[in-house]
Amino acid sequence: MTDPKSWVDAYGDRLFRYAFSRVRDQASAEDLVQETFLAALESRAKFKAESSELTWMTGILRNKIFEHYRKQSKETPLGDDDGSREDDLFDGRHWTPAEAPREWPQAKAESAELGAALRRCLEGLTAPVARAFVLREMEGLDAPAAAEALGVPPAHLAVLLYRARLRLRRCLEKNHFAPGAA
Repeated sequence: MTDPKSWVDAYGDRLFRYAFSRVRDQASAEDLVQETFLAALESRAKFKAESSELTWMTGILRNKIFEHYRKQSKETPLGDDDGSREDDLFDGRHWTPAEAPREWPQAKAESAELGAALRRCLEGLTAPVARAFVLREMEGLDAPAAAEALGVPPAHLAVLLYRARLRLRRCLEKNHFAPGAA
């Protein structure tokens, strides 16, 4: 195990990027990384070196992010997303089918460009919708665990995920993968 005094220099940037990509807030990401270092320091005697220190600390950070979302779900009302952006899917009498998905060039789908585009589109989502997508799709939590972390019933999680996927698809198609998009 390396000297804890070197952890910030060795792992700080990578842990910060990981946290920031999940919580989308610089101050929160910095706090989470700091909490991660403190938790690692307190539990370093339990570290069995079965993985790298970075992997171990990333696991601690991941748990801190889940705690952050749980805490935030208790403090933030979910009422800031009324679903009005989906109004164009309803013509007054019937649901209109979504456009058929466009084929994305394979090279773009496999590149870092997709990750950057996805992060930009995530920034446009409301907080509850973005949190649901991050926990379920990026962190890989199963639906019951994600719903619990967000403090919502499983049915509402499904609604949040539907909105996230729909809006992300629209954003990606419109801004990043449409013909002629930059």
